[in-house]
Amino acid sequence: MLTRRWTALEPFNRAGLGWNRMEPYKPRAFRFIELCRFGKWQMKLYGIACQGEFPRSELLAAAKKIAVTELAKFESNDFYLGFIGAHDGRNAALIFISPKKWRR
Repeated sequence: MLTRRWTALEPFNRAGLGWNRMEPYKPRAFRFIELCRFGKWQMKLYGIACQGEFPRSELLAAAKKIAVTELAKFESNDFYLGFIGAHDGRNAALIFISPKKWRR
C-alpha cells in the first residue's frame, strides 16, 4: 500500500531504485533497423540507443524472438502489420510490440 506521495520536485533516487544520479538529457539515436517478416506478419523494427548509433545486437535479436512468440498469440488484423521497438537505455532495456488494429 502506498503510504506517501512523491512530489515532482523530489529526485528519483529517494525511491530506492538504484537511480542514484540524475544526468542531463542527451539526444538518443532513433532509427529504422529492418522490415521483419514472421509468417504473414510484416513488422518494422525500430531501435532507440542511449549510447552509439544502434541498440546492441543482442537486444535486437531478443526483440525479434519475443515478437515471434507474442504475434502467435495475437488475434490478427486484416493487414498483418505493426512495429517493434527496442530501446537500449542507460540503465535498462525495453522491447515493445504493437500490432496495428486497423480494420477494413
